[in-house]
Amino acid sequence: MSGSGAEEPWHVLEKVSEGQEEIPGLLRGLVTPGSGRDPWSAFDHRLRWSDPPELVVAVLRRLLEMIPRLDETCRLGVLRLVADRAVMMRVGAFRAQAPGMAEALVEGQRAAARLLVDSSAEVRSYAARAIEQVRAADPATLEALRRRAAVEVDLATLGRVLIAAGEVLAAFGASQPGGWLDPWLDHSDPHIRLAARSARLTSGAATASVTPTASSLTGNSDARRAAVKEAGARLRTWRIPPDGAWETVLAGLSDDDLLTSGEAHDIVARGGSAIAPYADHLATFRCRESGRADSLVQALMGIGDPRALPWYLRQADSPWMEVESLPVEWAPSVMPALLVQLAGRRTERVLRVLTGWGPAAAPAVPDLTGLLDTPHARAAAGALGRIGPAAVDAAGLLAALAKGDLRPRRFAGSEDREPRRWHGVQTAAWAYWRVTGDPGLALAALDAAIRGGLARPVLSHLAELGPLAAGYADALRPLLGSLGEWTRVGAAEAWWRLTGDADTAVATLLPELHPLAEHRAGPLLLRVVAALGAIGRPAAAAAPLLAEVTASERRYGGDIVRDEELCRVVRTALAAMG
Repeated sequence: MSGSGAEEPWHVLEKVSEGQEEIPGLLRGLVTPGSGRDPWSAFDHRLRWSDPPELVVAVLRRLLEMIPRLDETCRLGVLRLVADRAVMMRVGAFRAQAPGMAEALVEGQRAAARLLVDSSAEVRSYAARAIEQVRAADPATLEALRRRAAVEVDLATLGRVLIAAGEVLAAFGASQPGGWLDPWLDHSDPHIRLAARSARLTSGAATASVTPTASSLTGNSDARRAAVKEAGARLRTWRIPPDGAWETVLAGLSDDDLLTSGEAHDIVARGGSAIAPYADHLATFRCRESGRADSLVQALMGIGDPRALPWYLRQADSPWMEVESLPVEWAPSVMPALLVQLAGRRTERVLRVLTGWGPAAAPAVPDLTGLLDTPHARAAAGALGRIGPAAVDAAGLLAALAKGDLRPRRFAGSEDREPRRWHGVQTAAWAYWRVTGDPGLALAALDAAIRGGLARPVLSHLAELGPLAAGYADALRPLLGSLGEWTRVGAAEAWWRLTGDADTAVATLLPELHPLAEHRAGPLLLRVVAALGAIGRPAAAAAPLLAEVTASERRYGGDIVRDEELCRVVRTALAAMG
């Protein structure tokens, strides 16, 4: 085994008879002209994750000696091998005492540092990746990274170099200054800013502009997690957050500490439109990320990025994929997958999506009709009602449910039915009106509910029926002063639509805006603002308070998505008020 630096011959390392060893011939093929179109593929195919460390060390050392003679494809292969084996070493696939493994990987890092000046940007990028994964505290490597960063013109490679520098700086602890990374924190490209922020976070030098408590960071996982958490708090609190806040969170996505990366994924999933400048980064990261990739898909879906569609279809059954709505323009592409889920374990979730789509969910009418004799009957009726006339084929079953002639089965696969009056009668009656245009059953069901003292659950139906239900206005008046805030708001909406009396409705709704004073924003507040907007000019007394919402630097509701939803509803209301 001449020149390999190993004490054992190849056939001993490969555990085969002498003369049967494969690796020497494969190594020669890497530098022999005419040995094949892609000699590295044959060599790479021979390497196995289960190979003993002694063999890996011998192979790695021989490859590092051969680098000056290797072509670009083979140089990339060697760098990938260094990076992958470093990851295996770090996660414990090799024993810490594996003979020579740590030393061989450090040699690999030094070889990668020399390749940072390669003419190929791809080789330079993979060299930085290998350094990032080995993470040895080597001064020569750190200096090579600093010099490369100063002259690198390829942005993807520059980002990888900065990230690698953060890992090497972290290996040194506080003994090496990392201030030379700071100029890239203000780079014009958001991905370079992100890479620089990631490097500073990893090295334990997150800047005070992101988090005031970050000056004590030491690079340990608790400190990195605290920095990500603080950056997330700033993002959820301020519409214009401190510089680098998003970069800090996004850097945490790839943190080795699961709690830190989990915190970052949770923040990104609720990033709303604020995450849009980093959509390309999320899409790229999603392509190579497993585990919590669902949060990245949710973030991209939140901004309507079409790249999220195929990923959503593949992950739709994930228990982590908490999606309550989908862009309506996706309906034709997503519908087949949703119908499969509708018949499976995600029925209620799919029903909420279909209900939100309204008429665009019309292709699901047969499937929804089939659910009218199941435990999901009420939600299915609601979805059919939102579809409208296109769901007229379900009218017969809806009528039977509304009249009480049919009570849905209580459990899937069972003939056990509701023993008493079904709780979804009013929804079925309302849906019948929506699909047929005949309000008779809806009015009868509402009459029964109101006479039975159950007006609150049907207030939204009364509001939709509007003047058709004007005869029930007197029954609504006492509810305007109800102790329950949801009842008061629902009664005010219905009162205005039934009677046209805007003054009484506005007087009831205005006090319900009080959460705005504390920057709170829940579902009820959104409904109040929407109701005032529907009333329009007669509700102009609310305009000054609503204008403060759009002008505020601070977010409402302590959540980016909720704040953005509030702002959309407020802008619509202000436009209607004139």
